[in-house]
Amino acid sequence: MGAQGPDGADAPKSARAGNRRDLRHRLAADEPEEDEDLERDEQAEEPLDRGVWRGLLRYLWPKRDLSRDERREVLAQLFPDRGETRLWASRHFALMGFSVAIATYGLLNDSAAVVIGAMLVAPLMTPMMGYAAAMVMAWPRRQAWSLGVVTASSAYAIAVAIALSIVVPAGPGGGLPGEVLARTSPNVLDLFIALAAGGAGAYVTVHTRVGGALPGVAIAVALVPPLATIGILVRYGEWDLAAGAVLLFLTNWAAIVFAAGAVFLMSGVTPRARAVRYGRKIKLGLAFAVLVVVVIAVPLGFHSAREFRTASVHATTAETVDAWIGDRELRVLDLEIDMESTSDQIDVSAVVAGPVQPPAAADLASGLADALDREAAVQVRWLREQPSQATASPTG
Repeated sequence: MGAQGPDGADAPKSARAGNRRDLRHRLAADEPEEDEDLERDEQAEEPLDRGVWRGLLRYLWPKRDLSRDERREVLAQLFPDRGETRLWASRHFALMGFSVAIATYGLLNDSAAVVIGAMLVAPLMTPMMGYAAAMVMAWPRRQAWSLGVVTASSAYAIAVAIALSIVVPAGPGGGLPGEVLARTSPNVLDLFIALAAGGAGAYVTVHTRVGGALPGVAIAVALVPPLATIGILVRYGEWDLAAGAVLLFLTNWAAIVFAAGAVFLMSGVTPRARAVRYGRKIKLGLAFAVLVVVVIAVPLGFHSAREFRTASVHATTAETVDAWIGDRELRVLDLEIDMESTSDQIDVSAVVAGPVQPPAAADLASGLADALDREAAVQVRWLREQPSQATASPTG
């Protein structure tokens, strides 16, 4: 028989029940002043102010806030107990190491499936959600703690990726794999993806019954792969490309914090009375998050516009070359377009092959200049293909 507690119940069952109670009330033991402050707000029946927050509350909050236990359940997922910080940190950084190793190997081997596996293992979403929750709860100490965890985890991930990319060579073919290069040119769509994923992550954190959606959230927003990409590119001395991967990670970070904070507010994680009493701090936190998102969106917007213009020029050039060839028996083997010239000129180099001579290069240059509304310099190489036929009879 198992050991009996003072009340005659099995000790293991009693311990499990105690653990559940500790999980719900660990914030009270961890930060008693903050917990008492929060409890006052939870017990307040009406908002304490008549400012703009009162008008917004009718739309952002339901009539009933989360219950005390429900709120503790949500917040306990995001902040470890002070007595368990060392154990939490060891587990967190162990998982970070495993996820970075998987991501680095997958990137070097140019395997998208392996990189997705790294996203599922990565634990970095939790401290990011913790930062957003602390921001809308007006908890500066926990906000600083979450930011410190994200910063330390990011530096650790980059260091691990550098070490692994030194030991493990890149995959076959040489050069940088496509999975690495794909994370060096973020655009506005990456920002929108991160905003949606951050909102989804916060929603799943509050509504635990839809916890099956967490793997999808982890895959949607790439947190560890960009960090592993930074480490790989630093190891190979590709600083410009590494800067693009840094921008992608910062894009994800800023968008997740802003979207998660907004969803936590709308889901009732912040009591209405607390939102009014600390309205200035909460609004400043949200305004800062919006500012960071806007600042990051500016270079992303310029990059997206440049990518769009480049794609448009390539498509127009290809169509013009096809029209220049017409119905002749010619094939385009190679088409190179250089738009990086200091002058407003586009340089096009084409290699065509076939049994008939192509039209004059001047005709192609004229067609491109009209189609693109800019000066065009064209170089054409023609590889003549001559048919060869033979007939043979059996010898013998």
